[in-house]
Amino acid sequence: MIIAVGSLKASPGATTLALALADRWPTDGGDPLVVEADPAGGDLGARFGLLAGGRGLVTLAAAGRRGGGQRSAEDHAHQLPGGLEVISAPAGAEQASQVLGELDGGGWSLLWSAARAGGRTVIVDCGRLDPWSPAGPALRAADVLLLVVRARDEELAHLAARMHVVQGWALPAWYVVVVAQPHRAPDYRVREIARVLGSRVLGPVPYDTTAAEVLAGRRQTRTGIGRSKLGRTVAGIAGYLAATVPAGSERPALGAAPAGSNGRAALPPTPTRTVPR
Repeated sequence: MIIAVGSLKASPGATTLALALADRWPTDGGDPLVVEADPAGGDLGARFGLLAGGRGLVTLAAAGRRGGGQRSAEDHAHQLPGGLEVISAPAGAEQASQVLGELDGGGWSLLWSAARAGGRTVIVDCGRLDPWSPAGPALRAADVLLLVVRARDEELAHLAARMHVVQGWALPAWYVVVVAQPHRAPDYRVREIARVLGSRVLGPVPYDTTAAEVLAGRRQTRTGIGRSKLGRTVAGIAGYLAATVPAGSERPALGAAPAGSNGRAALPPTPTRTVPR
């Protein structure tokens, strides 16, 4: 399965959700691979001291340009202290955006092979999904998109304004993951959102700073996030996705970037019809 994680305005916990999903993915679903594909730049390298490791999106893009050889996507991954495998992005926005564009040379194909032929779940942290994001190929290849949104008025208004665009992407499956806010009831605004989007709403994901710090490498525990509120909630989401989302859906082939896009791949075009909720 290929899971794209992102947001429409900011990036309110997309990386934390991607890591938590991988950590709590069902054991019979194989070992997930997390790919940091945020055009604004990656955080995992600095958090875990991976910058000088000689692996990541940069080497994946280079391998793709060379035709891949005998190397697979996994050869460009680091293993974090808790055992998760990640492919990290450069920290700078300019370099990260450039490298993501270079994945069109074959790097994306190596990632999709890991999911389709290798039987792995690939979780792609896309950051903010703007119309010309170089992470667009991940969205077009995804079996499911998780849109992360905080229960704040401004973010919910932005989500409502862009909902017709999301529906028009004609994804096999997509959900809105609501992140609870501090000093608020856990289901604050969630029922209101669910009245509009129904079963497309997942969460609320609890505001759990302790578990987030464990995933960020700033805190160590004997049990990881398994017993935390975040861990239990995300385990439920992961189990639901693994059981209900069909993997390997037929998607349009990845084409060249449109003229005038400066080499960046566009997100899926919006068709004239409305995708029913």
